[in-house]
Amino acid sequence: MLPLVHTVAIAVHVLFGAAWFGLGLALPSLARGAMSPGAAEGGKVVGAMSGSVVLFYAAAVLNWTLGMQLGFEAQYNTWPYHTALTLGLVLVAVQFALIRPGWARLVNGAGTPVGESGRKRIALGLGVGHAVWMIVFVLMYIGRGVVGA
Repeated sequence: MLPLVHTVAIAVHVLFGAAWFGLGLALPSLARGAMSPGAAEGGKVVGAMSGSVVLFYAAAVLNWTLGMQLGFEAQYNTWPYHTALTLGLVLVAVQFALIRPGWARLVNGAGTPVGESGRKRIALGLGVGHAVWMIVFVLMYIGRGVVGA
């Protein structure tokens, strides 16, 4: 039963990681549209991104816990996995420290310099977040017979 739960946890981790990345691709165009007062349609996207990144990270921790119980110490107790877990936490922080507050600033200050600073904060968060996401993606393959050991 534990191997099945581990497999499902991996699938959930990949699903929500991909969801965060994809939703983030839609956000810049929604942010441009929200620059005019009363046109804030991206709030649901930001909320979905927040939920996705939390579930993505929770599934990563669950994968590690289950993998250690199943005897995958050689794969899960290595620097690539621990680095990826740390960067996953950075991704969660980016979502809640830059993107989410940036969206609130954008909506509350639409058409003003405050709104523009919120848009810039969102752009910064998405840039950093997508870069971190890509690094985590590459780290998944290190030591798995694909890239190095």
